[in-house]
Amino acid sequence: MNEISRKILCVDDEPNVLDGLRRQLRGRFEITCALGVAAGFGALEREGPYAVVMADHKMPEMTGVEFLREVRRRWPDTVTVMLTGCHDVDVAVEALHEGHIFRFLNKPCPREALEAAIRDSLERYRLVICERQLTAALQDANAQLQRLNAELEDRVRERTAAIVRLYDFVSDLNGKDTVADVAEVVVRTTAELLRSRRVSLMLPDASGEYLTIVAGVGLAPELRDGIRVPVGAPVAGQAFAEARTIVANTPDDALRANPRYDSEIFAALPLTAAALVDGGQAIGVLSVTEPWSGAPYDPESLATLQAIAESATVALLNQTRLQERNETRDAVILALAKLAEHRDPETGAHLERVQTYCRLISETLASARKYAPQISPDFIATIFRSAPLHDIGKVGIPDRILLKPGQLTPEEFAIMKTHTTIGGNTIRTLLTQRRRQEFLQMGMEIALYHHEKYDGSGYPAGLAGEHIPLAGRIMALADVYDALRTRRVYKAAMGHEEAAAIIREGCGRHFDPDVAAVFFERQHDFERLAQELADQLPDPAQPPAGATPALVEAAVP
Repeated sequence: MNEISRKILCVDDEPNVLDGLRRQLRGRFEITCALGVAAGFGALEREGPYAVVMADHKMPEMTGVEFLREVRRRWPDTVTVMLTGCHDVDVAVEALHEGHIFRFLNKPCPREALEAAIRDSLERYRLVICERQLTAALQDANAQLQRLNAELEDRVRERTAAIVRLYDFVSDLNGKDTVADVAEVVVRTTAELLRSRRVSLMLPDASGEYLTIVAGVGLAPELRDGIRVPVGAPVAGQAFAEARTIVANTPDDALRANPRYDSEIFAALPLTAAALVDGGQAIGVLSVTEPWSGAPYDPESLATLQAIAESATVALLNQTRLQERNETRDAVILALAKLAEHRDPETGAHLERVQTYCRLISETLASARKYAPQISPDFIATIFRSAPLHDIGKVGIPDRILLKPGQLTPEEFAIMKTHTTIGGNTIRTLLTQRRRQEFLQMGMEIALYHHEKYDGSGYPAGLAGEHIPLAGRIMALADVYDALRTRRVYKAAMGHEEAAAIIREGCGRHFDPDVAAVFFERQHDFERLAQELADQLPDPAQPPAGATPALVEAAVP
């Protein structure tokens, strides 16, 4: 905050009164004296702001009430005091009633009373200025918060639009009958979502020694037909041979990748070549360059490219192997979920594990008479496909919260909790725009309700008991078990027995008792699957300093 003035201006038409005030107050206060109204206004205009203005009631140019009223009009924060020898109660009442005067003092005024009045006036001025500064700071903070909210809403809209476009992409892939048609959809979608002018999809020729372009955007037809890149040659052939993605945003990046690159395909930097990988082997390369903005390809755009590459891989394999087109849909569901997951380097095989746990629970529940009508083979297949969408709403959570290395503040946790509604509403948008599909309906329910608790204390809707959709109740246990068994920056991984004890404690409160009963019936299978699908990372000996026990309520944000 700026320094607050402590200057005092005394205005009177009698020099001896001003001299007396100066002698009384000097050394203890920063005082200026003005002889008459004109001199008083001059001092205010020249040397303001003044914290306190003290004036006599009877002056030739105007009364003290009139003078101080004008002071307050022109300098509304200044505190005004009237000092007069006129013992007129009406004058005091008028001055105080109008609110222009803070104190009314009679002359002669004892030093102690005068100093006390000045100190009160200075404190009053300080409070007024502090309140004004704090109000301005609050208004500025609110404006910044509104800008931040607007930016966040824009990001959510952009990411939601990208997810919708990816859904359209997989729908388009499922409707294509040839490799060429699939390739055209892939390059057009890549050019649109990565906002790039030049995109090509290359597949190996019959010899397996060269890559040829089967579809492209921004490439002349004769160029597309004439390019043959040896497998292993930079950059597309190298990405294919090594079954990886190569990114070169700067000349230094390009030199590290290879001293030269196929300039006919990549007209300029930045560039990226993403291998389409199946079982550790590349089946093609998706090459992208010339972004419209000229900006480097950032982690978010690369994650989108990876999602496209994964679904394109499945679509191409479906064409060449005549497999069921459902593989394309399943790969894209997982790719969509990984748009959120890729931002957290610790998630590992989380999606695959919760998929498997949900299927295990569903298969066991299906044998019970109570659930046999509800849990069909289609239900089991659908929950397996939909489970990866449970945290898709995390695409709308800022990195400073999602990637925070430790516990969240209450305010941060409130923002984190919105991932359930962001995810559910995103999938609901898909449902309203297209014919109903069961895996999207279940995906919406899982995204919305996997943090509801059986006793009604969860979020976002506070549902209780069987008002929580069954898929949400199943995912609630699968997600918590995996969180307890997995290392995080703020905790070590728990053993199975400790995690099981926490789930037992949450039975009937956090978890559906029927779902929990299945967990304990099949807990050896849970333990085996957790080990088989464990992330291949060293587990810390103990949580970092300041970490707290991983209770059920805090296991999954």
